[in-house]
Amino acid sequence: MVSVLKIYKMKIENDIETESSLIKKHKQLLWENRNEFIMIDLGRDIPIFKWFISDKSTWESYTVVHKTEWLLYQIAGAHKQFPNDSVKVMLTDAAKRMRNISKGGVISNAGYEFIIDKAIELKDVTDVMTNNTIRYLKNPYFIWGKKDYHDRKEIYRTHLNCAINQRISEVNYELIKTSLIDYDLNQKKMTKTILMDKTNLSLSTIKNYLKKNSELNEIYISIKKHSGTLKQLKQRGYNLNKKKVA
Repeated sequence: MVSVLKIYKMKIENDIETESSLIKKHKQLLWENRNEFIMIDLGRDIPIFKWFISDKSTWESYTVVHKTEWLLYQIAGAHKQFPNDSVKVMLTDAAKRMRNISKGGVISNAGYEFIIDKAIELKDVTDVMTNNTIRYLKNPYFIWGKKDYHDRKEIYRTHLNCAINQRISEVNYELIKTSLIDYDLNQKKMTKTILMDKTNLSLSTIKNYLKKNSELNEIYISIKKHSGTLKQLKQRGYNLNKKKVA
C-alpha cells in the first residue's frame, strides 16, 4: 500500500487558476515530495476554470463556431502564465476533441488553426470565467509502487475521501465547540436538541461528537450545568435541596 497520506496546507493567491496552473505553481514542492505526498491540501477551496469535453456529447452545427471559439479562448486565457508553445499543444488537443463531437464539418483545419492562434494572441486580455473549485491537488509526480500502480485511481479516491471526511470532522468539531462557548447561560438549559438547532447538525451527529470527544463533552456538561432561565435555576435548586432532605 501507499505510505500514509500527507497533506500540505498553504496559502494561495486570489487568482483564477486551473489544475495545470496550480501544478505548475507548486511544481517544486510536488517534485521534492514525490515519494511522500499523494496530494496536497491547498488550505481552502480555490476557484478554477475546468473544462471537460465528453466523447458522448454532440455539438449541433449551428453552435459549433461559437462553442469552439469560446472554449478555446477560455482555455488559453486560463493559462496566461504558460509559454505559447505549451498553450498551443493544449489547445490543439482540445480542438481535436471538439472536432470529434461537432456536426457538419463547419470548421476546417485552417479554421481551427486560426482560432487557436487568435486565442493565444489574446490570452493575456481574455477574461476567464471560473466554473469549479479545487482544494486537494493531485501530485502528478508521485512515485507509485509496482503493487499500487494499477489501483492508483482507487487509492487516490480513498485518500481523497479520507481527507474530505477529516475536513468535515474538523469543521463540525469547531462548530459545536463555538456554539457551546457562545451560548448565553441565561437562556434555556442547554440540551442536545438545542445544540442541534444551533449548529444545524443532526441529533445523532451531536451525540456522536460528544461521545467521541471528551473536551466537547466536558464543555457541554459545564454549559448544561450553569445554563437555564431563572425559573429553571430555581427549580433545579429546589430539586437539589429536596434530594438532600430526603
